[in-house]
Amino acid sequence: MGRERVVLCLSNCTSCTYLCVNIGEMDVSPETKLSSRQSPVGYKSIEGLPQLTVDETLTKGQNGNFQNDPAPDFSSLSKELPLRHLASGSQHPNLADLSLSSFREMDKDLPSGGPSRCGLWQDAIIPIYAASLIIAIAVTTAMVLQIYLGTNEQVFRGSVLVTDHEHCTELGRRVLNEQGSSVDSAIVATLCLGIVHPHASGIGGGGVMLVHDIRKNIRKVINFQETAPSGIKEEILQIDPELKLGLTVGVPGLLRGLYQAHKLYGRLSWEDIVTRAANVARDGFNVSHRLAEAITKVKGQNMSLRFRDMFLPRGHALSPGSLMKTPSLAAVLEAGVSEFYSGTLTQEMASEVQENGGILTKEDLSNYSAVIEQPIEGLYQGFRVLVPPPPSIGAALISALNILEDFHLNGNSTTCTSNHWIAESLKAALTMASGLGDPVYTPSVSTLISKMLSKPQAVVLRQLISDSQASPPRHYSTVYDLPSGAVASQVVVMGPDDVIVSVTSSLNRPFGSRILTPSGILLNSQILAFSWPIKTQGLLISNLTNRVQPGKRPLSFIMPTIVIPSLGKCGSYVALGSSNGEHSLSGVTQVLINILLYNKNLNDSISLGRLHPQLQPSRLLVDSEFLEEDVKVLRLKGHAVYRVGLLSLVHGAQKHNDIIRGIVDPRAVAGATNLLW
Repeated sequence: MGRERVVLCLSNCTSCTYLCVNIGEMDVSPETKLSSRQSPVGYKSIEGLPQLTVDETLTKGQNGNFQNDPAPDFSSLSKELPLRHLASGSQHPNLADLSLSSFREMDKDLPSGGPSRCGLWQDAIIPIYAASLIIAIAVTTAMVLQIYLGTNEQVFRGSVLVTDHEHCTELGRRVLNEQGSSVDSAIVATLCLGIVHPHASGIGGGGVMLVHDIRKNIRKVINFQETAPSGIKEEILQIDPELKLGLTVGVPGLLRGLYQAHKLYGRLSWEDIVTRAANVARDGFNVSHRLAEAITKVKGQNMSLRFRDMFLPRGHALSPGSLMKTPSLAAVLEAGVSEFYSGTLTQEMASEVQENGGILTKEDLSNYSAVIEQPIEGLYQGFRVLVPPPPSIGAALISALNILEDFHLNGNSTTCTSNHWIAESLKAALTMASGLGDPVYTPSVSTLISKMLSKPQAVVLRQLISDSQASPPRHYSTVYDLPSGAVASQVVVMGPDDVIVSVTSSLNRPFGSRILTPSGILLNSQILAFSWPIKTQGLLISNLTNRVQPGKRPLSFIMPTIVIPSLGKCGSYVALGSSNGEHSLSGVTQVLINILLYNKNLNDSISLGRLHPQLQPSRLLVDSEFLEEDVKVLRLKGHAVYRVGLLSLVHGAQKHNDIIRGIVDPRAVAGATNLLW
């Protein structure tokens, strides 16, 4: 009988599977027959999935390769392809730490023409006689037919949920376990964060949700940022440089926006979702370290009496671990959206704002609507980057990535050079973005966006960057004033329905306006994100595009981000959320560079030190994780480097076929959690 070696490879990128069958030259045994092999296909959860076995006696050797004991001689098969399977993380814990480079290295072993970034079945080599070729082909063909005919019902079994607080993560997990949608989970987690972290977000504020449906390849942005009241005038803000608390309040949009998202993607009832969040307010929660710290920092600042009584009783800030209950806020949630925007609560909010010097009216609230729109997109390293359109500053992320792409950075690039390029690219993108605003009120914003997304424009900006010397911001474009950093809450969900959600919500500055209504609604301070001449104090040019107008949304650094494969459905998906104003742009940009360009895993990408080019005053900020030797090199290039403790928090989730994981920024204090199941 002749001896031959045959490799048969079949792929199915719909469910991201790739099968390579090796026809070897060794003795066949009942345990090694292809017909005895299990061949489950599709997405599996990180935990609890049965391992695909070749042999009951198969073990993992010290060198990390699978072998039998005693080991057969595979020397004659050194060039053959293995059959690989990405097993569940619970069985192979190190798999969760695989970077994109690991997957790409595997791809190099594939025969030419094989799909890139598709899942590989990691397993032992299957040696059989050439005489078994007909049987192998028959069995494999039957299996492939099963794959192709059954893919429409293949779904993700793994899920990931990342939030700023463990209580909210648990609520979101329960929703998914009870057949709720990914958006249902994101809604309940967002409402929960507004209760347990009132310094960062709440129903008196707004936000943006970005959703991508993998199966349908459809994405949407739900913009529920606050709008300016109908009676607002720039002259009012000019007269009062300190601004009365009430003048800082914009029309809240969070409840309306989440309700709109539920109508589009919800599976559980709205009442079910809000009741879960309301129970947190009613039953109480322990004050987190982040909330306690935020309360301490606002002590002595201007605030309403009701706010002071709740968060600073008898002049003392609530301490970490103390129990806090807000039953009145629970009643607000259960009263419903219409009661909030067109009921007794509407009058209560308007009256409270007016008593504190503001101009919000019932009509402002009843006329509010969330905006459903398409994200703007950019291509980078074979991926499609999705961000919200203006007035979000998301286009600056794509602009920075476009500029950096022309530098041809890779894993071998030295940090002394790459950090300088990253700093200057971010600086150039930020200066352009400082001229953005609400395109509904200023059509020229669309022209600026087109310029920021343009690859040729990125080449022009790249040519302005000196490889050896830092440049001032005005070297790249006119610098306008930017809104100060807003604190925010993040929720990222990758659920079993193949829907990815990233939502960021905020009150603008910590605790917003510090106006607390009798029903417990903490109102935002979004008007502070607009530009007006006296606000800049002559240091920067006032951004006319971001001037305050009735019904207008201000320029915002809220930019939930989702990354998807540029072609097909195979490959990595990434969802990120960040906070702290312009620092969030720098944070998300550097995390994506680490993942998509340097092929680092999500954990390392988020944990590594970050920098941020501040425009006014012009200096380069680096966080506590940034290496000192890199700081020295940057200073030699003329950067005025200042070290700060924290620049931004970036939370995220990543899914590469069967591998799914979520990461909370390690810079966050205890309480922020990710949950995989």
